[in-house]
Amino acid sequence: MAEAATGLIGLGVIGQLYAGHLIRARGALAVHDVLPDRVAAAVGLGAVSVGSARAVAETSDVVVVALPNPAAVESAFHGPDGLLAGLRPGSLVLDVSTVDPDTSRAMYTAARERGADYLDAPVSGGAPGGAGTDGARAATISFMVGGDRDAFERAQPIMAVLGKRWFYLGPAGSGSTVKLISNLVAGLHNLVASEAFVLGAAAGFAPDTLLEVFDGTDAKSFWLTDYFAPRIRRRDFEPGFSVDLQYKDHRLASELGRRLGVPLFLNDLAVALYQAMRANGLGGHDLVESVRFLGGLSGADIYAPRTADE
Repeated sequence: MAEAATGLIGLGVIGQLYAGHLIRARGALAVHDVLPDRVAAAVGLGAVSVGSARAVAETSDVVVVALPNPAAVESAFHGPDGLLAGLRPGSLVLDVSTVDPDTSRAMYTAARERGADYLDAPVSGGAPGGAGTDGARAATISFMVGGDRDAFERAQPIMAVLGKRWFYLGPAGSGSTVKLISNLVAGLHNLVASEAFVLGAAAGFAPDTLLEVFDGTDAKSFWLTDYFAPRIRRRDFEPGFSVDLQYKDHRLASELGRRLGVPLFLNDLAVALYQAMRANGLGGHDLVESVRFLGGLSGADIYAPRTADE
């Protein structure tokens, strides 16, 4: 089998974008995903399908992992066809999945036992206008990194292909911890903005009016201007970042809070609200769908603000 210096495991929406960047920057790319159609799409970009996570590790010096949750990471790493079974001494695993810090620490230990480096390096944001998949597409994302400092230095050329900023935060699990905190803030921003715009619609104000005003008030935030506003204006409720993923991140933050003895009152409310959206069949929608979900509870449509006589 031909040697591929770089491998990628996980070819969802974000993984496909990463595959394109890596192929353009580094040439040969070994890929694997549990869904054949995703693999076929990456092969269409110029990647090489090698059949398993193990084969990716066997043929790569650097393996990027981009998976949706802890269970998917565990599945990809373990077993006879898992990444760990093929991991070579001296290789580097850059795991950009958003998982709990315990999972990251366990993967770090398992990789080190095989003489390889592992970094938990979840990503977020980007330049203005670059949140979510837009940031991945534009390669403007930021990495939050935990692991060994020398591995962090080794990983910078790969991170430079996929993003613009990277922060070394400490030992294994540190990147995952900070990412959960970051997504806690973003998810709450989204719900607060949704609630506010629904209230505005009920009071007779169109979203463009509120956005114009809020751009010069204390209501302004990166989330409002760079993610929420563009999607609201173009009525774009395709992920993006899905309700399912946002729910998962709030749930993991709740688990972290319980373990650390920190009550997270607002985060627990976010878990309940995003779960309610999922129960209503909205898990695959972008999380800004919350503005229509909350509006439906009161009959207030932000795209059809109430008039004075309603």
